[in-house]
Order: sequence, then C-alpha cells, then structure tokens
Amino acid sequence: MTLDGAGLDPVVSPGPDGLPFWEGLRRGVLLLPRCEACRTFFFYPRVLCPSCGSRRLTWEESGGHGTLHTFCMQFRSHVPGLQSAAPFATCLVDLAEGPRVMGYLLGVPEDPELIECGVPVRRTPLETAGGRSLLAFRPV
Repeated sequence: MTLDGAGLDPVVSPGPDGLPFWEGLRRGVLLLPRCEACRTFFFYPRVLCPSCGSRRLTWEESGGHGTLHTFCMQFRSHVPGLQSAAPFATCLVDLAEGPRVMGYLLGVPEDPELIECGVPVRRTPLETAGGRSLLAFRPV
C-alpha cells in the first residue's frame, strides 16, 4: 500500500506569525519567512530573524524541493482529525533554501524499511476533507 494522505484532517490553529504560511498553502504555494537584513530563510515563523535579530522580515516563495532528513510512521493516532488516517508518515525535510520543515510524507510504501532518508523530495498538494491545505512532500 502506498501512503496518500487520505483521512488526514488535523486541527490547525495558526498564530498570527504563521498566517502567511497557511494562506500560501491554501493558494498552492510554499511561503517561507526571509530576513531582509541578512537574507536568511528560516522556519518556523517568528517576529525576529533567528540569525541576526532583525525585525525586517518578508515572505518569499520556496521552490518546494529538498532532501528527506527523517520520517516517522504513525500506525495509530489518538489525535483529533488523524485517527482514521493511520497509517501515515510525518517527515522533516531540508529545503533547498536552507530551513528544515515538518510535513507529511506521501507516495511512499507503508513499510518503513522501504523508505530511505537522504532522497530528494518535492512539495505536493494535500487538501484535507475539511478543506485545509497541509504541507506534504513526495519522493522525486
């Protein structure tokens, strides 16, 4: 069986610093915060650049390509909105722009022994039954 994200519908309550990220996903793009002073991309969204402390931040579109850093296969979940989705995989991806982000891993076998870290991945659309867009990746 290949994981496709069916049944994923977690409760998402973004804070004000992360609203552009979620709005971008809704529009089909991955937006990342970037410091205008030192030009560093970073993630998770916050009010200060973690590299230089500047408050001059902007949001820029990511190409959505990266490398699978690690993953975790979930065979059971008690989290609201995820119970019927198991099995599913969450992952950490090192984006080409630099930041490491967390998302869902799609298009991979259910057997974790068949999934390799270090492979190239790309962002892929994932819309929940509740109409929310989530960050997801699949191997290239």
